[in-house]
Amino acid sequence: MEFLKWLIQLLCSLFGKKENETSTTTVNQSEMSENENEIQEEQESETETEETNNIDTTMSKYSKIRVHVDDGHASTTPGKRSSYLCSGVLPALELYEWKSNREIGALIREGLEKEGFSVHTVTPESDVDVSLVERYKRANKDKAQYPDYSHLFLSVHSNAHGHGDAWTSARGWCIYTTKGQNNSDKLATCIYNRAAEIIPKLGSTLRKNTSDGDPDLEENFTVIYGANMPAVLTENLFYTNVEDTKILLSEEGKRAIAEIHVKGIMDYCDKYILKDAA
Repeated sequence: MEFLKWLIQLLCSLFGKKENETSTTTVNQSEMSENENEIQEEQESETETEETNNIDTTMSKYSKIRVHVDDGHASTTPGKRSSYLCSGVLPALELYEWKSNREIGALIREGLEKEGFSVHTVTPESDVDVSLVERYKRANKDKAQYPDYSHLFLSVHSNAHGHGDAWTSARGWCIYTTKGQNNSDKLATCIYNRAAEIIPKLGSTLRKNTSDGDPDLEENFTVIYGANMPAVLTENLFYTNVEDTKILLSEEGKRAIAEIHVKGIMDYCDKYILKDAA
């Protein structure tokens, strides 16, 4: 009998220990799971904090300046193309001004927005030749909707010479304002100064008229004459000249021309708008 009691106690002791070990293991696993969840939650919290810290909440100094970019002409505009069908010309130099204007205009808008400017596309149409009057009216109407912004108007073009039946020697970059002296001349000078740095590196030249003390050319073109804000029109090389056309068709050339406008506008804003507001 004593042996039987001893055997029962031994068995109970053994089975009881096993149950305790199993219970302890389960508790430990539960604690580990809870700890892992806490660690994961802490890591997720840290990640969210890092992402929040990485968000740029600062406002660009140009955020209250709105630039109206007008891409000249449209696919339905008569002419406005390179002379690639002329005698002795390579078909690879085919260029349509409306298309080139929009490619450069898109890069200008991209550059301005990257710097924090507010940008208005005056002519989103590509197959409708919006009238010159309608173009400046759109800009003026938009200006009225943003009265607390400073506004600038930029019309993007390329130049031509001759009758379209032959390539010509005329080439170069220039910028126009209306006749007389006003803030448009200051804007034009800032953009011209950037062109003077960049255009020669592309292998072309600049055209200017300094008789009135600044380098811009002056004509009362309707689209800039009617704009109720500083307004300029750029002629970005000649698509009737072989070498200028090559530049206009190249990615390097388009980006360089866009850079002229973006940096020139920034210079004007830094020197006149932001300085006056300080």
